[in-house]
Amino acid sequence: MTHRPGQSGKRVRPLHPPFTHFPIAAYVLAAAFDVISAAGGGRHLWAAQLWHAGTFVLIAGLAICLITMVTGFADVVRLAEHSPAVIRTMTLHICIMAGVFMIGVADMTLRLSQTHRSSTPLPILLLTIFAAVAACTGGAFGGELVYRHGTGVAARPAAAANVAAHELAEADGNVTSIRADVIRKPGLD
Repeated sequence: MTHRPGQSGKRVRPLHPPFTHFPIAAYVLAAAFDVISAAGGGRHLWAAQLWHAGTFVLIAGLAICLITMVTGFADVVRLAEHSPAVIRTMTLHICIMAGVFMIGVADMTLRLSQTHRSSTPLPILLLTIFAAVAACTGGAFGGELVYRHGTGVAARPAAAANVAAHELAEADGNVTSIRADVIRKPGLD
């Protein structure tokens, strides 16, 4: 949760995070199923079953991806960030994930036109692997927004942050490395 600019004390809960893991998992699972299917070739019944399983997982992932994109854009509008580093990372995340969605749609279209196959064809295998790698890359940028920049995360009160920083430094045995502007003694503020 985070404060919305212009509304002090009003907390806004991000909509995007609960949906983010499912599309990425779908792309990775579809790629894994396709790799195993291609390795098995047309001589094994399970290769065809994995080819079809990858198709169904990808269809489900794309459906959830639509929800994920809509909630992501809603959060961008509602939780407007103005830091150049955040905007750069957010732009990379959005562009990569939109590209992944388009690749996924092309992948699904090709798959549905070739359902008669007994294993994953090489062009679709390569496309699916590329989509999975790109989805993980875009997801890493999304994680950077949260874990590095704190986008969509409620800021800790200053006193709690100061105590936490001091406790962390004491645990490392490096109390002198904490900046003076981070730790303040009570009554000096």
